[in-house]
Amino acid sequence: MTETAKRRPGPRIEEVARVAGVSKSTVSRVINDEPYVSAKAREAVHAAIAELGYTPNQAARALAGNRANAIALVVSEPTGRVLSDPFFAGVLRGIHAELAGRHMQLLLMMSQPSDTEDLVAYLSSGHVDGALLVSLHGEDPLVPMLAEIGLPVVSGGRPLGKTVPFVDSDNFTGALEAARHLVSLGRKRIGTVAGPKDMAVGADRLSGFRRGLGEAKIAADLVAHGDFTPESGARAMERCCARPPTSTRCSLPRTSWRWERCRCSTRRAGACRRTSP
Repeated sequence: MTETAKRRPGPRIEEVARVAGVSKSTVSRVINDEPYVSAKAREAVHAAIAELGYTPNQAARALAGNRANAIALVVSEPTGRVLSDPFFAGVLRGIHAELAGRHMQLLLMMSQPSDTEDLVAYLSSGHVDGALLVSLHGEDPLVPMLAEIGLPVVSGGRPLGKTVPFVDSDNFTGALEAARHLVSLGRKRIGTVAGPKDMAVGADRLSGFRRGLGEAKIAADLVAHGDFTPESGARAMERCCARPPTSTRCSLPRTSWRWERCRCSTRRAGACRRTSP
């Protein structure tokens, strides 16, 4: 193999420092966007990086900063459901879009009660810099265990039990407004297909629904629970239909494949209303 055919190694940080006329530590601070670098020196480093085509070694940066450059998405649902449910596909797309261009990797993990300790052991071994928790059920022991090891955690949805930072929709107010809307249509017998009892999203929506009917002095006893799958939603709607309401609050978008699975007599009679997204 000739000398010209050999792969030439990329420029090193020493070369960037030489061309910029600064020290290696200054180049490192500029690369890591740290303070205490003059505007002139920072400009010189960026110019040298552009001239040489220098690319920072991500592995070395991770070791130097004790970072893994990876985030775990932990979903407390069976693998089959995570891979088939459009909701989780949307979550993955959103996270991936936010991480794009940040030199961060996303690790997808499914959490089941039987493997919680193994999962925590893995997450506490420096493989990730933080974890996003989605679809937590009940007072999941995963939450306090991750808090105890000091791993940064954010929950998608309000968790029950131990408080950690979370991002959520206002499920209570959404269900409250849905109930008020049905009341405003003159409905007197109103039912709801509620979410799981062991998830805050289900409890909050049910509370809002009951508040809305309570304001109108309407009984809120026509309730059937599902687990956000189309099969459970269909079964819950059939239970509602066994005690015919004049309207049923349904949380399924009208255009979704979930809504199209609803074929109960209530919808056929025109009493099943989509009242929230």
